[in-house]
This record gives sequence, C-alpha cells and structure tokens, in this order.
Amino acid sequence: MTKLRHSVLLRLLIALFSFALIASACVSTEDEVTDISLDTDDTTIDDSSSDDTAADDDTSDDAAEEPVELTASWRGVTGDTVYVGVSLLDFELLVELGFSPSGWGDQAAVWEALVDDLNARGGINGRMVDITSEFYSPLDAADAERVCAVLHQDNETFANLGGFLGPAGSADPCVPGTNNTVMVGGEIGSAEELAQANVAWFHAGATTEFQTINLFNLLVQTGQTDGARVFTMGGAAAADEESFVLEQLETRSIEVVGSALIEALDGDTIAQDNELAVAFERFNASGANTLMVFGTPSASIRGAGAAGLTGEIALWSNDSSGLGNLGATIVDKSIANGTLASTGPTDEEVWNDQDFLDRCVAPVQERIPEADLRNPLEYAPEEENWFNSVRQGCQALSIFETIATAAGPDLTPETFEAAAYGPAGDDFQVPGMGPASLSPDKRGARDGVRLSVFDSTAGDGGLVPFTELLDAFD
Repeated sequence: MTKLRHSVLLRLLIALFSFALIASACVSTEDEVTDISLDTDDTTIDDSSSDDTAADDDTSDDAAEEPVELTASWRGVTGDTVYVGVSLLDFELLVELGFSPSGWGDQAAVWEALVDDLNARGGINGRMVDITSEFYSPLDAADAERVCAVLHQDNETFANLGGFLGPAGSADPCVPGTNNTVMVGGEIGSAEELAQANVAWFHAGATTEFQTINLFNLLVQTGQTDGARVFTMGGAAAADEESFVLEQLETRSIEVVGSALIEALDGDTIAQDNELAVAFERFNASGANTLMVFGTPSASIRGAGAAGLTGEIALWSNDSSGLGNLGATIVDKSIANGTLASTGPTDEEVWNDQDFLDRCVAPVQERIPEADLRNPLEYAPEEENWFNSVRQGCQALSIFETIATAAGPDLTPETFEAAAYGPAGDDFQVPGMGPASLSPDKRGARDGVRLSVFDSTAGDGGLVPFTELLDAFD
C-alpha cells in the first residue's frame, strides 16, 4: 500500500490599516463656553459639532473589516489545513489478474500535483489541503472497507475524493455513512444506498439512477424504443438496480418480457457462464429483441456473444464506465458493438477543452515532466493512460474546491452541503465537463448527456457519440 501525505504551511496575508482622527481645538472664556463671537463679521461658530465630526470620522468608508480567524471547525479541518483522503484503484492487481491491459500512470503523484496547484492558488479560503491516499482492489468490497477505515478512522479527514468503483462500490456508504465523511466520488447505486449517507455525497458523472433515467429518456427521444421487447439482465452486485430499471421501463410504456439476475460474481467466470447460458435460453423463449443490462455489463454481453445474439438484438447499458472498460474476460470486444449507453463529453472532447488543459493537464505536466499526457485516442492498450488519472482527479478536486470554497471559513459537513444546494451549485463549470449543477435530487454534477455506442475499432474499444450532447429532459 502506498500512503502519501502532503503538508503545506498556511501563509496568511494580513493588511494593517491605520486611522487618523483629526480633532478641532477651541478656545473659550468663562462667559463664552459654547461659542466665540467675532467682531469682524459677527459670525458665530458653534463648536458643539466637533464631537459629531470625530464620530463621523470613526465610521468612514476607510474603516476595514476585521479578518476572519480560521479555526478548527470540524474533524479534519484546522485553522490552516483541510485533511482529505483519496482512494485509488489498484491497477497493478487488475493487470495481474487480466482485468485491465494497463494502468493509469502514477495516480498518487497526479493527485499530489493537483493538490499542490490548488495550494499554490491559496487552497480553500486560505487553508491548505493535505491528502492521504490508499490503493484498493475494485474487485474486493472487504479491501475497500479496509481502505475506508484507514483513510477516515486511522486518519482525521474531512472528505474523501474518489470513492470506490466496481464491485468495491458497495463500500461507498462506509465514507458518508459510517464515518460521517463528505465524499466526492464513488458510485451512488440506488436510493437505498444514498439513504445510508449522513453527510453530503456527490460525484462528477451521473448517478446510477440518473444514468438509467438519462438513457431511457434519450432512447425514447431518438425512437430507439419503438417496437422494443426488453429482457433485463444484471449481476448480483447490481441487484438493487433491478426494480428501479423495471419501474422506469414501465413508466415509459416500454414492453418488458423477462428478466434475469446472475448470482456468480465477477472473477468466477465459469460459474457466470453457466448461469448466462440458462438466462439466454429464457431470453430466446421470451421473444425479446432487446437486452437491457444493468450494472457492470461484461458478463451479460459475454453471454449474449456466446449465445450468438450480438449483432442480432439491441443492447442497452446503464453503466457507461463499465462498457468502456470491458476487461480481459471478453477477448473479442466486437461482440459489444452497437451497445447504447448514456454518456457525457467524449475523451477527445475533454482533452480539447481549454479549461481542462489549463487547470488539469498543465499543473500535472509542470510537476511531473515524465507524465505521458496526450490525446487519449493515441494510447495503445498496453500504455499507461495518464489521461484517465488526471481527468478523474481534477474533476473530483474541482467540484470539491468549488463547494468547499463557497462554504466559507466555517467549513463543516452542514455548510458544505448548504453551499452545494445554494448558488454555487446552481451553475458552475467543471474542467473537461462544462456546465454542471447539484441539488438534493441530482448528486451527479454533469449536465450535458448524449447517447453513445460501443465500437470495438475505436482505440482499444470504447464508446463513440451516437447523438450530439442533448438535454435528456426535453
């Protein structure tokens, strides 16, 4: 395990203001206490206003506000530092197990570079950000729970950036729930999972529920649901999604002819394939012409390929990240061709965004000259994809910075959440993502969405635009 800790001393600039009080002196005799009569022009000067004049000087526009004193407002927030935990995917393990051909470069160094840049710009309202990072296996929820404890029990931290992905995502509630720690990242898989959170939980892309909602709305808008007879399928790790998917299909009057839940977990390929063979016999018997895959799509698409159905049926997925990273269990990725999912900007659109280049790429390239940062379409499968590391880290940190800054000097989970639901969260920009917003009903920041289609000839296989960026609620 790699554990990094970056600490920077707070530099406060204190402006000193001085006031000059000009007072008038008056000379009087015993008989003339309040005024002096001048024989030259019989003018009377009333010196009773001198005190008022002095008072007016005290309240002049030149008076300066007292600087706000930064104090220890919450666990992980001191007068000069905000402590943050960062959870990182263990790509060494994924490559070793054959689930990924390569990693994301030096993730820990990328995070350190991005935080260094934030601190050089003044941190969060004058407090410096200090990160502690730990690697977790995305295939092992128990390992994710261990990392959650290390980051938020062994260490005093205010927030988690990154969360947990894949099957390890079931450990996400450990952060905002068990440990009452603000989180920007992870995967909000269901309303039940979100209900376990005691403090704010947001992330960059759409939540799982909104990925489903966006997908179905866009499919209806573009006529893809006409004549569809849908069979739903997902793995045990996504079992909580099944009822919501069926509910959303029914709401849109999309015909459902069957469903299946694969109990064998990823990693037990033989058991999965045996279950999939039975499930696709049911699929054929149901008269379905469309497979709606919820949760990680690799197994279900592999089963469709084994049944000879890919290219013959429509495929929909509510997990765009899983679809874009099918893993080594699918040797011939062409079996996933044509699968539709809801996504945001493409990798190339992110890379070409000037805000992303300025706020994300430049700070990392400056601090890590050896970082291989380039158009993501240029990476070969076996090359370390530094772009993914920079995008994930920069976007999560940008969202956290926006909200925490708007929360003001008294940084607590309550002020953080209030800021997210206030003006700061109504309309803000995220590098490489563009317009973003947050609300109690919308925990994923991204606003622009589109239908994308899987194409095995795109790079090492990935999603390419099927429509322009659209409003899923038009």
